[in-house]
Amino acid sequence: MFSRFLSERSFSEFTFRSDFFPDITDREFWDKNADGEIIKEAEQALDYEYPIIRATAFMHYKADGNRTVMQDPHFDRRNHLTLFALAELMENKGRFLPQIVDGVFAICEETFWGVSAHMPNQRILNPSIPDPDDHYIDLFAAETAEHMVMIYHLLKKPLGEFCPEILLRIARELERRIKRPYLLDCHYSWMGYGRAVNNWNPWILSNLLTVFLLSERDELRLHTALKKMFTEIQHYYDSMPDDGGCDEGPGYWNRAGASLFEFVYQLKQSSGGELDLFGDGKLGRIASYMQKAHIASNLFVSIADAHSKGIAQPMVLLYGFARETKQEKLMNFAAAVYRERSDDAPVYNYKQRTLRRFLYHVEFFSEITGYPVSYPLHEPFEYLPELQLASVRRGDMALFLKGGHNAESHNHNDVGSILFYDGATPVVIDVGINTYTRFTFDNRYRYTLIPWTRTAYHNLPLVNGREQSHGRDFRCEEFSASAERLLLSFAAAYPAEAGISGLTREAVLTENGMSCTDTFSFEDAEKRKVTEVLMSVRPVTRDGGDVIIDGRYRVRTEGEITTEFIPFEDKVLEGDWSADGATRIMISFDGRDTVNYTIEKI
Repeated sequence: MFSRFLSERSFSEFTFRSDFFPDITDREFWDKNADGEIIKEAEQALDYEYPIIRATAFMHYKADGNRTVMQDPHFDRRNHLTLFALAELMENKGRFLPQIVDGVFAICEETFWGVSAHMPNQRILNPSIPDPDDHYIDLFAAETAEHMVMIYHLLKKPLGEFCPEILLRIARELERRIKRPYLLDCHYSWMGYGRAVNNWNPWILSNLLTVFLLSERDELRLHTALKKMFTEIQHYYDSMPDDGGCDEGPGYWNRAGASLFEFVYQLKQSSGGELDLFGDGKLGRIASYMQKAHIASNLFVSIADAHSKGIAQPMVLLYGFARETKQEKLMNFAAAVYRERSDDAPVYNYKQRTLRRFLYHVEFFSEITGYPVSYPLHEPFEYLPELQLASVRRGDMALFLKGGHNAESHNHNDVGSILFYDGATPVVIDVGINTYTRFTFDNRYRYTLIPWTRTAYHNLPLVNGREQSHGRDFRCEEFSASAERLLLSFAAAYPAEAGISGLTREAVLTENGMSCTDTFSFEDAEKRKVTEVLMSVRPVTRDGGDVIIDGRYRVRTEGEITTEFIPFEDKVLEGDWSADGATRIMISFDGRDTVNYTIEKI
């Protein structure tokens, strides 16, 4: 799509405005959207002191893998700067300008605008602290740049009167840290020149686009930057399957598909509607992924490094995406989910949200809250054939089956895993991921130190004691789905040591629950041991040879059942599941080619 534009059109055809966001002089907008709670919170924080980001905080990442000790003050600085900026935009009395200037100055003095986990050359030089001469653009350097350029644009008039030098400082830092390095470099992996890309690509490029559109006055340089961005975001567009599926999971869609939307929407806004790419069909399918990954309420499938809930916030951007791609059913879906759990994403929430996202949230808020919602939100059967994710629904029950391969972005070794929900009740789940550390993205440790990425902690079989292996070759071979059954073949997901030449899984949603049947072709008749694993965060009890989940769902099988409780010992997972751990249900079979279990409501 983007490359086609470059081959057929020219940026010189368009006039790009730099005033497409309402600045402080637009009193009609800011008076209308003033929020007393924002102003009150900023007023109470007038004595706030921006925390120091210490060298030793950076050093923790190399020493013990801890990234939060550095990230906490980093994000706290930006959250407060956003708070003070919004309060000043809404009140317009100059009370918060000193805190804004102090915040901008503190951030401009930072050696590195990114975070410790993203310092350049981590794998090669393994630095302890950032190099002031290396202007690497990571996720949060780009996001910081968006903070800076938005503050410059929105508050230029009062800042120019209060401290004009701070505007010069912002412009200088944007030039040396972001604009010049971006134009000169093509070797960052997220750009996609010969490298696979993920959410980093649209997340960063959507922020860099804001920087160049709002601050670049040289038309030729702006067009050069736009051409480079179009080339790079095409790499992300090409990496997405034609069905629009996001292999990183719905938790990352907020920074993947939603960022792609922000990129395209800014082009439309800044060109006065003339550069409108939303007619592309694949863009619409990228938006609709979220509906197919939805379970119930504010719950989404927690595949990959995703989280099960707390995803109401991107529903506002999804609504805008659906509106621009003219998908009324998707607008209805986004409005329904947001309005059911809008407490998770209040309109004036400023934390972990850039000023641009805040303005988009405000723009779509009145529409999404007034949209005439209708139900049901789903078809009985939904399918993403290229991503290989399918669901069937019967009443409140929903059964999901995942295929794919074991080199997906934010991968877990989970080809063939199932999820079973009864409304908002998680019966059989994918735990997701715990708090990120240095070990999370190091494959030497990811599939050993972190249980939640391993086959043995997903709803999958262990074959002759073997788990699935990591890598693209370890994959689903065939995937087919219908409203009657979900079926896949996935022996290739296991290493040769598992001793199988074939493995099919058939998952069926019944009138009262679900059934799963695995059929194996073993290479050695003497080695036919299978342990089926089921993961649940609801209470698990025994009833004779059966297991009862949450007092309401009976697991029946001819295999021998054992259970093991695994504590989370992690605030992220405890918050995701409102539980302090998960129970691993293990069903052992020996000498069988076909094994089965059912889960039925009592």
